Amino acid sequence: MIVVDSNAWADFFNGVPTPEVERLDSALEGEEDLAVLPIIVTEVLQGFRTDTGFRRARRLLCSLPVIHPTLDAHVQAASLYRLLRGKGVTVRGAVDCLIAQTCLDLGASLLSPDADFARIARHTPLRLA
Repeated sequence: MIVVDSNAWADFFNGVPTPEVERLDSALEGEEDLAVLPIIVTEVLQGFRTDTGFRRARRLLCSLPVIHPTLDAHVQAASLYRLLRGKGVTVRGAVDCLIAQTCLDLGASLLSPDADFARIARHTPLRLA
């Protein structure tokens, strides 16, 4: 399973050619197991300026399996944030730790160009797609 982060989706919907968009295109065409978290759906959809773009993105995102992080995932995300901070690694937000922790809990890969996830992956078993 691959969880696709909001930054990869934003590049995808904006037509930005990145390695992550190429991977996402390939995954969508190959019918790979993709998934989203509710917060990712929120982050992506809030960026649309037009109703047409919003509806198109909502249709695609809402067609994917949704992973609902557990309360334990939230607690572990806070622990992850603290662990990283203790190692001098700055992660800009708790949401990134929650997404990473959820992927770790499920053994899912994460597709994102976000540097925070690369930093998290250097200090955890997080797999980047």
